[in-house]
Amino acid sequence: MTHQMEKPADPEDLYRACGDDVVAARPILTGDVFDGVQLIDTDGTKRHKTVMVLDHPCSLRTDGVNLMPRLTVAEVRHRQPGKWEGCYNRFFLPAPFPGAEGPKQPSAAFFDACYHVSPEQLEAGTRQACLSDFGLNLLLQRRVHHFSRVVVPTFEFQNANGGVYDEADLVEEWCLDREEDGLKPLEAAAECVAWLREEEDGLKRQVLLRDPQRRSTVRRQMRGYLRELRKGTS
Repeated sequence: MTHQMEKPADPEDLYRACGDDVVAARPILTGDVFDGVQLIDTDGTKRHKTVMVLDHPCSLRTDGVNLMPRLTVAEVRHRQPGKWEGCYNRFFLPAPFPGAEGPKQPSAAFFDACYHVSPEQLEAGTRQACLSDFGLNLLLQRRVHHFSRVVVPTFEFQNANGGVYDEADLVEEWCLDREEDGLKPLEAAAECVAWLREEEDGLKRQVLLRDPQRRSTVRRQMRGYLRELRKGTS
């Protein structure tokens, strides 16, 4: 069966959040776009640019909490006219992405303009956008196609990574909840990851998230656990 490259029916389908809607407590994830990141070109020149994180969610952290010392990012350029059908060396970022200028002047992350940055370099910038699940899957589809000319349907990426996406959502929710108790995002994230790695029915909750039928159960358990934590600190 021959699969076709996909594109968004509505540009807003690409994003989980843009601009002021980005939640600071959300863990950094594949597809996140940061502005004002200092990059070092091959000639040693230092410049501040907009970049997109390319590493797979499972490759971003050493222990589930702390970012790897070296992260791969793609340069984001503004006013890049082009069509989703073709131009497979890039991932378009149309409005409502902050750098886009109308439907024919989107921004785009270029897979052939990559850099390595430290977590400190990345976090010194400003996060401008986070992708939706579909946006993440489309990014992965285009990246795989760029390097291999193979077309993998976006639903296959969802099947493979849905649990990882849901874990990021849970960590964000946990961090927001624990922020009210005075915990910093990194402390709260570590607490959440430790809880997810505990076993439930003989399996780690982190593993249970891979099963779409069990995700709502893990989320319900998490909310119950957070309520108990709140009672213990009140």
